[in-house]
Amino acid sequence: MSENSPHIIIIDGEKGSGRKTLCFELALILLYNQQKTALLLKPDSKLKAIIETRRQKHPELLSPDILSREEFLEKAHFYDAVIIPESNWEDILAEQASTYITVLKHNKNTAKDFQNNLTYINNVWELKKKIAAKHNHSLNWIVCQNNLYPTTKLETYEELSKKSRLYGFRTPPPLNFRFAYQNTTSGISAQDRTMPSLEKTLTYEDICAKREITKLAEFIFS
Repeated sequence: MSENSPHIIIIDGEKGSGRKTLCFELALILLYNQQKTALLLKPDSKLKAIIETRRQKHPELLSPDILSREEFLEKAHFYDAVIIPESNWEDILAEQASTYITVLKHNKNTAKDFQNNLTYINNVWELKKKIAAKHNHSLNWIVCQNNLYPTTKLETYEELSKKSRLYGFRTPPPLNFRFAYQNTTSGISAQDRTMPSLEKTLTYEDICAKREITKLAEFIFS
């Protein structure tokens, strides 16, 4: 990635869909892959407080930088990637996006509701056209299904995959339920568990969570 052209990732989705957790995990996997990464967060963001706690308690671990909206234009070009979890197609910052991720809660109705929400789909499609015309590159639109609850069985995604060609988005493998994804309040991620100070706490669940986020990161940049 060019120093003057950071990869801007917008993460959109309804409240409780896992946007901030996904933002946190993605930022760390990029950092561990030696990509200088920042998060654009609101001053009162819970994720900002979590990262600050992480820095205080675990200074040996990598932590993403935090940017405010006011700092974005001035500082974004210093990073390989900037991730924005509190934005959507209406936000003026969305026009800067390289990748736009729509996070869906996984249940029997969410994928169907998403496909029937033609207003949302059309608005993101208009964003894709605007970015293509203004910045001369194509927006990578990804619809990511996040299985937040252990009682929810993972269904097949054939129908969503079929619609992806029609509506212009891509569908990565869904994220399974992992406690490691829900444990961000501690400031520790599955990405950290192989560090010498934490390797004794590494579990099979951590390994699976790390693998899933790694695959998602690879999918984003493929």
